[in-house]
Amino acid sequence: MAQHKITFGGVDILRFLAAVLVMVYHYGFWVWAYPDGVSAQATGGIPPHPEIGAWVESGWVGVQIFFVISGFVIAFSAEKSTPLRFFEARVKRLAPAVWICAPITAIVLLIVGLSWPTDAVIRLVRTGLFVPYGPWVDSVYWTLGIEIAFYAVVWTQLLLGRFHLMEVVALAIGLISTLFWCLYYPLGWSGLAETRSLDLLLVHHGAFFATGVLLWLMRFKAVTATRLAFCALFLGGCVLQIASSVDVHMLKVGQQMPLAPPILIFLTAIALMAWSLRLDLSWSGWRRIGLMTYPLYLLHDVVGAAMLGILVRAGLPHLLSMAAAGATMIAASWLVATEAEPRIRRMLDHTVFRYRLKVA
Repeated sequence: MAQHKITFGGVDILRFLAAVLVMVYHYGFWVWAYPDGVSAQATGGIPPHPEIGAWVESGWVGVQIFFVISGFVIAFSAEKSTPLRFFEARVKRLAPAVWICAPITAIVLLIVGLSWPTDAVIRLVRTGLFVPYGPWVDSVYWTLGIEIAFYAVVWTQLLLGRFHLMEVVALAIGLISTLFWCLYYPLGWSGLAETRSLDLLLVHHGAFFATGVLLWLMRFKAVTATRLAFCALFLGGCVLQIASSVDVHMLKVGQQMPLAPPILIFLTAIALMAWSLRLDLSWSGWRRIGLMTYPLYLLHDVVGAAMLGILVRAGLPHLLSMAAAGATMIAASWLVATEAEPRIRRMLDHTVFRYRLKVA
């Protein structure tokens, strides 16, 4: 039980920085490079700024960093849990922010004319119910189905009383994912790069979650040659997935994008994460910063992009508009994480999870 009192300040910092990476990428590059995207349409049109994009066009790799962090955190939190407690914890972690942020996004879609009432309601219901296939109120929700698929794997092991096999299961997931990416280019599987069913089966991103689980094992169990070898292998699979994502991005924006920056950002982030696990970063503020990450990720794309467009059209330079919109989204995510989400969790405690109160 003492393990569950440990805090990981470095992981919380990295999680927040990954969210900021994604946000800056959307504001500095995606909103003008991909006019068909929902964030670009939410701005009402942004002039191209290739001088900014050159610095931030690899920020999308923050999502892949999220997946590694999830592999570590979920394995850590599940080890001493029960199936019921794990399920409750995941619901109370995922649902409140979605139920708060998704309606805000739907309202903004209506205001900027990207949706109509019936469509907005359908998207909102699908998002609030965590339907794994779109449409959602915002494309950023594509990652939630993948996260839930990994949670389901862990929950099943708890339900079967086989959590001690977590390493074996993680290795299987990582090997299948890495094998897929090793065969991806030789067999010309480019048409499978964005297949949603492969997302939800963890074929695309299983190597990231498996890497996170191995980091947990090496931090709390033992560092072995076998674990190091598999970690290196899965990182290779991660690199191949990132390379395929670069190809997909190039097709969408119709321009060349460098391969090295997102790979270097990712590998550096994972190295820093592994190093930080040995540090004493127990200040409670790091945890609060980490909790801001989720609402920031959900809010920034449509809501922040709409604000960015207003500021740019008002004559504010693009970089200053990015800073203002980003700071506003960070402040809003702080309010959601510290004020709004706890209220939803208390509501869940007194309704869905009322049995816990009775036991107490």
